[in-house]
Amino acid sequence: MEEASWVQHTYHVLNNSERVQRLLFDMEAARRGFRSTFDHKFLKPYELALPKVAPALNDLHALVSDNPEQYKNVDSLEDEVNNLLSYWNELDHTLEQQRFEQNKSITETEALMMDRVRAKISLVNAEERRLLALRENYKNESFSKAVRALLINNAFILLVGCILMWVTYVEFKRRLRAQKALNLKLTEVVDLNEAANERNWMLTGVNKMNDSLQGVNSRGELVHSALQTLTTFGEFAAGAFYHFNEEANHLRLEATVNMPAAVAAVVAIDEGFVGTAASNPDLRVIRGVPPSYWQLSSASGNSVAGELVLIPLWVDNELLGVIELASFQPVTPLQIGLLEILKKDIAVAVNAANAREKVMQLLHQVQEQKEILISQQEELRQSNEELSRQSEVLQASEEELRVQEEELRQVNTEITVKNYALEIARNDLSQKAAELEASSRYKSEFLANMSHELRTPLNSVLILAKMLQENKDKNLTSKQTEYAGIIHKSGSDLLHLINDVLDLSKIEAGKVEMNFEAIPVSEIMDDLSDLFEVVSQEKKIQFIKTIAPDVPTTLFTDKLRLEQVIRNLLSNAFKFTPAAGVITLSWYMINPDTLSISVSDTGGGIPADKQALIFNAFHQGDGSTSRKFGGTGLGLSISRELMQLLKGSLVLDNSSPAGSTFSITIPVHPGADAIVATENTLEYTPSPSPVPAISDDRDNISKQDKLILIIEDDIHFADILRDFARNKGFKTIVAHNGQDGLAYARKYLPAAIILDMNLPVIDGKSILKILKSNEDLSKILVHVVTAADNAGIGEDNVHGYTRKPLQLPDLEAVFTNISARIQAGLKKVLLLSAGPQSADAAIKAKSEERHLETQYDVAAGMPDARQLLAQKKYDAVIMEISAELKLDTGMQQLETLTSMPETGDTPLIVYLDQDITSSEEQQLKRYAAAIVRNSALATDRLMDELELFLYKLEKKEKVEYPETPGIATVLSGKKVLLADDDMRNVFSISALLEDQGIEVLTAADGKEAVQTLQEHPKLDLVLIDIMMPEMDGYEAMRLIRADPRFQQLPVIALTAKAMAEDRVKCMEAGASDYIAKPVDNIKLLSLLKVWLS
Repeated sequence: MEEASWVQHTYHVLNNSERVQRLLFDMEAARRGFRSTFDHKFLKPYELALPKVAPALNDLHALVSDNPEQYKNVDSLEDEVNNLLSYWNELDHTLEQQRFEQNKSITETEALMMDRVRAKISLVNAEERRLLALRENYKNESFSKAVRALLINNAFILLVGCILMWVTYVEFKRRLRAQKALNLKLTEVVDLNEAANERNWMLTGVNKMNDSLQGVNSRGELVHSALQTLTTFGEFAAGAFYHFNEEANHLRLEATVNMPAAVAAVVAIDEGFVGTAASNPDLRVIRGVPPSYWQLSSASGNSVAGELVLIPLWVDNELLGVIELASFQPVTPLQIGLLEILKKDIAVAVNAANAREKVMQLLHQVQEQKEILISQQEELRQSNEELSRQSEVLQASEEELRVQEEELRQVNTEITVKNYALEIARNDLSQKAAELEASSRYKSEFLANMSHELRTPLNSVLILAKMLQENKDKNLTSKQTEYAGIIHKSGSDLLHLINDVLDLSKIEAGKVEMNFEAIPVSEIMDDLSDLFEVVSQEKKIQFIKTIAPDVPTTLFTDKLRLEQVIRNLLSNAFKFTPAAGVITLSWYMINPDTLSISVSDTGGGIPADKQALIFNAFHQGDGSTSRKFGGTGLGLSISRELMQLLKGSLVLDNSSPAGSTFSITIPVHPGADAIVATENTLEYTPSPSPVPAISDDRDNISKQDKLILIIEDDIHFADILRDFARNKGFKTIVAHNGQDGLAYARKYLPAAIILDMNLPVIDGKSILKILKSNEDLSKILVHVVTAADNAGIGEDNVHGYTRKPLQLPDLEAVFTNISARIQAGLKKVLLLSAGPQSADAAIKAKSEERHLETQYDVAAGMPDARQLLAQKKYDAVIMEISAELKLDTGMQQLETLTSMPETGDTPLIVYLDQDITSSEEQQLKRYAAAIVRNSALATDRLMDELELFLYKLEKKEKVEYPETPGIATVLSGKKVLLADDDMRNVFSISALLEDQGIEVLTAADGKEAVQTLQEHPKLDLVLIDIMMPEMDGYEAMRLIRADPRFQQLPVIALTAKAMAEDRVKCMEAGASDYIAKPVDNIKLLSLLKVWLS
């Protein structure tokens, strides 16, 4: 009996160790489920098992207290379990700091600690099994000894005799009962052993299943691995997993093992065995599967499964899927018990996989939204950069004269002498180049600061010469006006020279910013071809252009600056190459990251002693007084500096007399960002044109006329086109050759051109190239009328094409097309009317009087405005706020308009017929680009603002039409204070203003200007120079603005410093506007008109 109790004791120890292990397995699974989803409901098994661990260990301690070695093993096991629980407890305290990507590290640490626990449990179990074996052996030996003792006792009883029979009988019965009891105990031990084996088998299955579920990310891989384990370990013939699709409310086959191909892929709920099993969380065994059910096949034949096991997977009353297992043999209770245990683990794992997929989908969605946000931010950044670039281009166009394409042709005697003296000085100081290089930056800054002293004398020269050339008093002879024109032209040439010098100084001072962007190579080549093809034809020079096949289609560079460098090299090549020469423009790759652009010519070449100097500023290859070609010697110096800013280089490859080759190397993708630089535009000046062979309307043109230029060498056909155009309401200009046509296009800027292709002097194809390469001319409508079958022109270069001979319907179609396209090009303005007393009629009339090419749509209220804005894009919006409409209501409507996506960056002008306070005006300025109050000249002021907003980016040098009487009316009788320390400027500007009927007061410095303003507070406007003695313009403007009386007084700053930051300084000091020297007469008068209206 004692031996049997020890055997039972051993099984108790094993059961307790398995109980500890099972509790830890449940806690580990709960922790993993929580880390996968961070859902606290997965911690419920952990929280239920946690208080059971310590009692289980205590029971285990009590059971092994008789065995010191085993007690030591249990102590070690308890230490490992406590370490694991402490680790989990620490994770609980830091739960909020955990991140999804830490799960792997936590899982690995947890698995390592669990392995240690398993090892200790295995050690305890191994010791118990060893004791079990010893005790069973001891029991067997005891049984054998008992049998031998029984035989001896029987022999002894036989010897004693029958007298002891009754004693022996009693004793035998007692021993027989003991034997039965012992056999019963043996049966119990066998049953316990079988139960232990079954539990071990089930635990092994659980371990295998847990191992198969670990390290698998996707649900498909997870369920397939689970099916493999179930069919292999559970001895099932085949298996399948159906995933429940909650949206479609059906089960879809997702994984199979040994299943036939004919198995249904989709099963509806409550349909068939699988669908019916899904509606109940209990495991279901199907016995007697009908022969019509699917069959399992192999190379040896087909067979129907004997029994099916359907395992629905549920977690928290939520169906996840159904596992279907097939078996040829009857399913045993042991298998069912194992499946009951495993279905929970599988369900938890599938649920975790579903949650992981949802998390990954959410992460992917967040990543996509993040990429969309980054893309939108990049688009916004590019839009802001484009707006900044356009703003700088607009500012530059207002502050600087346009840079001419051709170099200066003639320099007056004084400049020639100075250049010659400068050349001699440079030759004398060539040996000190190294010392001068260190001081070059100081020279550049000095030149930039000297712009005031250089531009100030030119200001008087240009203004007075222009006034003399206009000869308004008609007291000069034609020869005298011609002299004045020459003076103005020479002064302009001198100004361009100064601009080149200052341009170089800006580069050397590091004040030039680059605008890097993706530019198609073909676009650069087209621009250069359009610019130099005509020159090559006129000079009879062969112009060859080659692009290697490996040259990329797109460069990331500053297109403006790169074209400027290549244009300079080509201009030099065409200048120094004689007729019948060859100029080659080649593009090829030096290496995968570097592009080379070379310009070669067959001119006279560059002497060896000049090659080291040609890149120096003001140096020319031929510096003699009898040199054949003009120029400043700045082109190559500026080009070299620009190439350094472009992260490239410019070098001379070969020497004279075999011509010259200049090579540019530039990276395809430079690793730097740049800011938009000021654009330079090239001008084309056609030669004077002869008197036309037939009469046209050139002497009878007004601004409101729709003008068509007819370039046709057939006089009779030109006559027909002219008459037909007049019948259609057009005024006409007629040219009989390409040269005259280009001249008239430049001078008159017609609304449309009717162009023949076969023209004398310059053919139609060349004219198209020139038109499309010029910013001002590219917007003119061109309709080609030619007799050629194939004019060789692209559809993008013209707006219409008609082949000769023409019939009357053809002419109708031509002019209908032109009229429609002109109408489409009108500026569209939305006028939000104030009601019956609206000024819309007056506004339209004034617009027609001012010849603004505008089309007005009138909205009677906000609903009409919303409808019109949704239908078309407007260039400007004018909103009337009348006395009938409360100002608060008007502001609400303004806020609504500005918040509409259709308005975007559309300028909004407010037209008021009531007085408002300064605070109300500030509120209006939050929404409106301009505010015009009702007055005698309100519509003129409104037209001025509208013209600025509509055409500020499209300034064109149109023919000077007779000036409307409005400007004289606005300026006449006004009183203006002019503050400048240079009497030449005072004289010239005063003469210009007094000629417009303006009374001019003058001051020699800022201090005197402030005093004069105090003495004459009724002044209408102040023109003030920046650089003056005693008190400069900045300080003077601050003092003026400090006086409350002059806070609204228009103050225009005059400065020869044309840097972008100078405008900012002027505006911060209190200037209302800004104009750069030399002052342009028309621009100054226009500015005065805006501020004095």
